[in-house]
Amino acid sequence: MRRSVCLLWPLAALLLLLAAGCAAPGTDAPPAAGNRAGAGLAEPPGEGDAEGQGPQLTLTYTHPETGLTLGVPEGWFAYPVEDAVVAMISPAKGEEDFFRENLLVTADDQFPDPTLETYVEALEDEVRRRYPDTETLESGDITVAGIEGRWLVDRFTGPKGEARVYRVVLVRDGVAYVLHGTAPVWTFDAYRPVFEAVAQSAAWTAETSP
Repeated sequence: MRRSVCLLWPLAALLLLLAAGCAAPGTDAPPAAGNRAGAGLAEPPGEGDAEGQGPQLTLTYTHPETGLTLGVPEGWFAYPVEDAVVAMISPAKGEEDFFRENLLVTADDQFPDPTLETYVEALEDEVRRRYPDTETLESGDITVAGIEGRWLVDRFTGPKGEARVYRVVLVRDGVAYVLHGTAPVWTFDAYRPVFEAVAQSAAWTAETSP
């Protein structure tokens, strides 16, 4: 399925980088406090002190081509990725932290006449083709920025052991957006709220509103 392959190759590339112990292309690049490849990063308005209110999204990333904006977790690195929206990489926590939890967001405008159901089905088929032991553990409906979507939690075995992926699929104006939040099984429960917070922060700039 050419459309699904187009969607997932950045995810495969990111997983390979992480398996090799790299943060992302350009390990010495600054954290998500700069502006790279035309992508906008800014302080979110009116954040203030939100201690005890869940994961902190301390920057806002804006993708120039789609107008999609996303909160960036505190301390995480944000990198533009070819044929994707953005990759966000967690900070290393000591020398023993060999797997960097990460988020990859893709935007597929090549899938013909996407609907939520058809795109989720195609995504699941392609994920299982590439990672045959993938199992969907949970799934449900979600609403983000007024758009009905679907969330899923998948398990699979990667190069460094069992991992979990939290996915959110949204279809807007003929474009299918997917957020993939990946963590090893032993840290997934701790990072899932971060993945969920980034997904719920999604919005589109006024210029691209329906």
